[in-house]
This record gives sequence, C-alpha cells and structure tokens, in this order.
Amino acid sequence: MLGSNDAERAENHSIVKEENSMMRILKWALLLMLPVAVFCMGERDALAFQPIVFGEEGAFLKIDYQGQLYGVVRDTGSGPDKTADTTDLFFRRNRLTFWGHGTDKYGFIVQLEYTGERRVDSLIVNDQPGKDFNVLDAYFMADFSNSFRVYAGKQKIQLTRENLEDCFEPLSVDRSLFIYTPFKHSRDTGLVVWGNIPELLMQYRLAVSKGKDNGDEPKSSLMYTGRVHVSLLDPEYAYGYKGTYLGTKKTLTVGAGVQYEPDAVFSDIVNKTGGKNYSAWTVDAFFEYPFKNAGAITLSGAYLQTKFDEAFKGNNPDPESLGIDGDKKGWYLKAGYLLPMKIGWGQVQPFVRYEDWSFAQLNNVFDQKVKWFGAGLNYLINGQSLRITLEYAKTNFDKEPNPQSKDFSTVTAMLQYRF
Repeated sequence: MLGSNDAERAENHSIVKEENSMMRILKWALLLMLPVAVFCMGERDALAFQPIVFGEEGAFLKIDYQGQLYGVVRDTGSGPDKTADTTDLFFRRNRLTFWGHGTDKYGFIVQLEYTGERRVDSLIVNDQPGKDFNVLDAYFMADFSNSFRVYAGKQKIQLTRENLEDCFEPLSVDRSLFIYTPFKHSRDTGLVVWGNIPELLMQYRLAVSKGKDNGDEPKSSLMYTGRVHVSLLDPEYAYGYKGTYLGTKKTLTVGAGVQYEPDAVFSDIVNKTGGKNYSAWTVDAFFEYPFKNAGAITLSGAYLQTKFDEAFKGNNPDPESLGIDGDKKGWYLKAGYLLPMKIGWGQVQPFVRYEDWSFAQLNNVFDQKVKWFGAGLNYLINGQSLRITLEYAKTNFDKEPNPQSKDFSTVTAMLQYRF
C-alpha cells in the first residue's frame, strides 16, 4: 500500500500532468486562432482565386488552395515507456487543385497534396514523423447528361458516403478513422459511371478500379464497386457529399454500397496458398433540417462490413486483410447543431460522434473491439472558407495486452483555410 507521502506525491504528479496537458491544449488553441485576426482584416472575396476564362465557349481553369493545420495533444505515446503525453503540429491536408473545362461537357481535376510531418496517427503514435507528397487525384470528366457521366483516372473510392464527403466540409474535425476500405485507403485508379435520375431523386455509381496490385495477390483482378442513394427531401446531386450543409438544405438521404474483388489476398502469404476474395457492403443515412430562427440540426450514421473469407484464420494471413483497414465491421453516429445567431465573425456548431468497431486483428490482438467517442465545436467564418475546430476524443480498446492497445484521449485543434 502507498504511504501518505507516496499517495500525496502520486496525487500531485497526477495534478501536474493534468495541468501540463491543459497548458498544451491552450497553447495549440491560441496558436491556431492567431491567423483568424489577420484573415478577418481583409475582404474574403479579395483573397479568392478567380477562374481564368478562355474564349467564348465556357472553357476555364480554376486554381484552389486548401489547407488544414492540426495541433494535437494525446495522453500517451512518448517518453521511454511510451506513456507520456505527445504533442504534434502538422498539415492534415495541404492541397493545390487545378480544375478545368475545355467545353461544357469535358473537363479534368488534378490535386496535389503535401501532408506531415506527423507523428500522431489514428490509433498509434509513430516514433518517426511521416510525411507524403503525391498526386492525390487526377481524372478526366465527361458529363454527357445529368443521368450519365463518365470519370476516368485516380479518384475517390465510391463505396461509402463518409469517404465521398468533402474533406474540407465534415461535421466533426474529420471523417471516421475506421471507414476506409483496404488496399487503396481512400483513392484508386479506374473508371466511374454515375448520374442522377431526377424523377426518382436517385443517384447511382458504378466503378471498376485496380484494387490490390502489389504482386502479393493470388490473381491479378479488378475491384468492382456499386453505390446508390435516394434523396427524400432536397436532392443531393453532386459528385461528392458534405458532412453539413450549414442549414442551406432540407436533406434526408439514404444510401447503400457494395464492393468486391476476387482472389485478393492469401490466408498464407508466406507459402502463397489459400486464395481469398474480398467483399464489403455498407448502408448510410444523412439528415439535416434548418428551423426558422432556430438553427439547424444534422444527423448522420452508417454501417460498414469488410470481409476476406476468414483469411485471418490462416497461418500467415496477408497483412492487408488485417488491421484498421482489414477484416472488420462497425458503425458510427454523429450529430450537430448550428446555432441560429452569429457570434463575433462567424457561426458556432457543436457536434458529437460515436463509433463502435470490431476487428479480426488490430495491433496484433485478435477479435479486438474499439469504441470511440468525440465531441467538439466548429467556429465557421464565411461558411467553410475559414474554420476553427476543437475536438476531444476518447478511444477505448476491449483488450489491452500491449502498449499499442491502451485506452487514450486526444485533443485536436484545427485551422482550416480555403481560397
């Protein structure tokens, strides 16, 4: 048992640790709020990049710059025993987009992105910061009609609503940590046929893409994806969704998707035996409703299951069938409320999010379950053009046999800017 002095020292250590964490949180919050004053000194329109128009046929080129700067405090991951707090400051997104149309029918999008240098990841704190610079999107667009469009190139995987939401217009600080699909995470190279059927208030998407192609698959196969949604109030006709329309639409949309790739992984990748198929399915719903002089509420939820025909039961299963983007099932719910009045320069939108997931194997733990809860506040200036978000999140593991599977809390401050 602890003596009185030991207990007092332990209590004081806990208090000091808590105070240090609060100081870090305040430090990041103040750091990210400083640019707001500079931004608000000028007119927003003066900072916007205007399209470059060519000729009289409607041809144009538009350049957008968008960034998300994160300040993060996590109560684990650092020090000799990996239990000390970790603080990090990094670009979650830092993106330059070129969007053009040669005619009213044909166009293209190219997005370049730099992210990092980042140590705090979804479920772990990395010993060394990771960074990346890549061509995020590059695809050709052919809009033959509202009901028939063809997009070809590297673009978002079409399965889930959450992945198709605009990266810069989520309800919470970011989309789900667990909703991504295997092999390509969020993007793949392929062909998408999509369109809207206004009479049915329906949108469909059919895609064929590369899928897994690292040479460690039983056969070289393509991945097939289908998705459909029905809008019961104001339609969602765009190629991408939004996590919130900030009370500008009355929206109730129900969607579903399926995905399949044959012979995608081995259950014994060492001996190259036990070929297994990959499949996934999801359902989702989104509701947002503005009330006259009373703000707007937002509700959203989804269920996702990804399967590899029990490849995880093999002697040496393919690592891509395991982990956060491997064999899993789970769901999320999120809700927000946009206050009706402006406060200072902008609008305030509190939000909450809850997620519940089961993994075949996660961080070397079989049959792992994770519960995630987050709550926070958006401060929105001129819509999503300038945004400050503060979020507290708690991650709980069902089993805690190793340091990578210990419960932890994360506080994130985000400054978002779009031109």
